[in-house]
Amino acid sequence: MKRTILIPTDFSIDSLKFLVEAVQSVQIGSINVVFLHCAHLPNSILDLLFYSKKEIIKSLVTPTFVDACKVIRNKYQSKINSTRIEIFTGHTQAAFENFLEGNRIDEIFVPENYILKTTKNSFDPTPFIQRTELPITPVSWKQGGDIPEKNQLAELFLT
Repeated sequence: MKRTILIPTDFSIDSLKFLVEAVQSVQIGSINVVFLHCAHLPNSILDLLFYSKKEIIKSLVTPTFVDACKVIRNKYQSKINSTRIEIFTGHTQAAFENFLEGNRIDEIFVPENYILKTTKNSFDPTPFIQRTELPITPVSWKQGGDIPEKNQLAELFLT
């Protein structure tokens, strides 16, 4: 049985804890993972003409995040069918529900005590997620404090 889960991300190693929790919850079958990042559309017409979700993702995703995803996919290759990143640019609940339906999301994993880091061009999807009728799985996460980012990946597997 394949199900598609949504995981909000700020492209930090810390936010990958939710992926590990989701994978560990899989008993039978595999999952498709959609990482969600919410971004504001540009205001100017010129910026809209050259707006590209692919370029936004490219500017936000760090090599460390990509490497961490690869490690997690390799460790859980029998449980992870696919991973992809999607940008949500809507500002209404209806737009968010259409996004969920269009991406065939079955369940959402959300941080219980982790606040997603936003930039001036992004926003937190939590208000939209809280109002949806899809199953929501809260994931508890104790922040690693002053752990260097290269060692944070090891921390994901120690819990």
